[in-house]
Amino acid sequence: MIARGPESASTPPEIDVSVVVVSFNTRDLLRRCLASVPAACGELRFEVLVADNASQDGSAEMVRGEFPNVAVLEGHGNVGFAKANNLAFRRCRGDFLFCLNPDAEAHPGSIETLVSAMRCDASLGYCGPKLLNPDGSHQWSAYRFHTVLSPLYSWSMLGLDRRRPGSRHCMSLHHAHGADATMDVDWLLGAALLVRREAYEACGGFDESFFLYAEEIEWCARLAAGGWRGRYLPAARVTHVRSASTSHRADAHAFHGHDPSLLIEAHRHLARKTLGTVGMVAQQALHVAGLSLALGRNLWPMPGRSGEKARAASLWIRHLLRPPGRQGATRFVAASGSS
Repeated sequence: MIARGPESASTPPEIDVSVVVVSFNTRDLLRRCLASVPAACGELRFEVLVADNASQDGSAEMVRGEFPNVAVLEGHGNVGFAKANNLAFRRCRGDFLFCLNPDAEAHPGSIETLVSAMRCDASLGYCGPKLLNPDGSHQWSAYRFHTVLSPLYSWSMLGLDRRRPGSRHCMSLHHAHGADATMDVDWLLGAALLVRREAYEACGGFDESFFLYAEEIEWCARLAAGGWRGRYLPAARVTHVRSASTSHRADAHAFHGHDPSLLIEAHRHLARKTLGTVGMVAQQALHVAGLSLALGRNLWPMPGRSGEKARAASLWIRHLLRPPGRQGATRFVAASGSS
């Protein structure tokens, strides 16, 4: 573990922030991620914990060899993102818990900026930085909670979210407020998410019935229900490669690099928990209907058609209408049974 600040030989150091990284076969990116943490923490006293989900690329060995002050948690198998984070949280000593993806690099001072903002406002339970793509462009990360109509607005390639950015059914807050405005949010991407320890202790950690994807939405919903506020803070910046562990999957290109079977089942699970079974079915039906309209709009001989959008819409419809693949379903059920 790493800690900064004055400490005596007999008293364990006080820790301002615990940085938790869950790794799965991203050794080279993980190296860059861990190397970015000290400068990102600035004058904070911090510790770093890596929960390795049975990586086969030597990730755990690399951490032990090159970052001897980082704690490595391993031997628990590939238990998914939510459970691996929770295993690390139980070891954390910091006043704040910072979830950082292994494919992310925190910019100098970024974690210090987030912690400072949280300390200045006791009502904040969670916050996140501005995320950047590797080319420096903005990556969306600040959202409203979904409604039954959200798929029609935000997931169906119809452009309703851009035409009505203020609607509660439009999930991305960036349509209304841009990338550089500090704003209160419902939820933030889990690639870089800071949570106050008191909020974690009051509301619990991630729901382990989620294996991968949507777990941060459920967590933020639970934190918000507990009376804690969330905030997007663009003064802090983190570069995020995005989906480094899953971008090799079949059809992942149409799903922003995500594994489609796990992604769709995770959002079905989220909708069941938050909207009920009827709401989940209605939401999925609206998603398919919206995508079907988008597909028809982009088929020949429609003017201004896009073959790329047509292919993406077709893939989404195909995955939405079929049961999840055996591998994705097995992983998701296994994770659900472990909670």
